[in-house]
Amino acid sequence: MDTSSLPEGMHEFQNAYLHLVVDEATRLLYSEWVQRPNSEEYREAASIFAAYLRERDIKFWIQDTNRLGEVPAQNLKEALQMLVPVAVASGLKKLARITTDDRSMAAFMALASESKAQLKAGIEVRQFRTYREAAEWIWGTQPC
Repeated sequence: MDTSSLPEGMHEFQNAYLHLVVDEATRLLYSEWVQRPNSEEYREAASIFAAYLRERDIKFWIQDTNRLGEVPAQNLKEALQMLVPVAVASGLKKLARITTDDRSMAAFMALASESKAQLKAGIEVRQFRTYREAAEWIWGTQPC
């Protein structure tokens, strides 16, 4: 992929199932599932996310999970067990998840709440239906 057209301080990663963009200036990671991953790809994606959180000083993360599909509970739990400690150590402040799948929302929020309670993490996590809603919340421009 040619990333030479990206502005300075912007980085992009893409594979068959995942697309990431990092904006160093705003410390934002945007991730989007390009297609539904299998279990191995989902675990690999969790490792990719962890590496970006460790190496890029990410404070805000917008995840578009509309193409993710249903993730088996065990896979989601394993990913959260890996990612929550890394996210806490990285200084991540806000995670906005975009999905239109109500079942996916409920499953993610239940496990995220459980993980957050175990680690007493200071990371705000919210779900949204559009990128605009997520971005407004990240940047504090959403009406209360």
